[in-house]
Amino acid sequence: MISTLESLEKERVFFFKELEGVPYEILNKKNNGNWSINEHLYHTWLAETSSEKYIRTKTKYPDFIKEMSPVVHLSSLCLRLLLNLGIKVKAPLTTTTFPEKIDLIKLNKNWKESRESFKNLMEELKEKKLDQKAVFRHPLMGRINLKLTLYFFNFHFKHHQKAINNLKK
Repeated sequence: MISTLESLEKERVFFFKELEGVPYEILNKKNNGNWSINEHLYHTWLAETSSEKYIRTKTKYPDFIKEMSPVVHLSSLCLRLLLNLGIKVKAPLTTTTFPEKIDLIKLNKNWKESRESFKNLMEELKEKKLDQKAVFRHPLMGRINLKLTLYFFNFHFKHHQKAINNLKK
């Protein structure tokens, strides 16, 4: 699973390099009330960091962590299908509150640090034999393990990457 996170991080780094030459005005431009490029990025980072915070809190009480239901795989496929069809899913309020000014360089640094922190969390949970348990509660998929959490991080990033690429045009 660590290799999956490292692969995600390489993709993120590459994507941020692509955005280096994009003017500030384009990064912050909103089309028809939709999110700007910076807001898409901030939201995606915030979803990951808030997921980590939830997992860290939840795993303080390991006796209450349940096994993941097999039905969750079906709900994750349904969610991915909805997003691929272009159906919008309302994000939790905690991941849609943006600062007035989003600094891309600072966001890049924060995201790098949070990915390293998540890697450390994954190692801790593996040592405690909690990595296969349902340590995260996704609002639509339900209770998921670390592997499915990384799957969510990946398709969530790609979903917003697609929206960002459309905004860059």
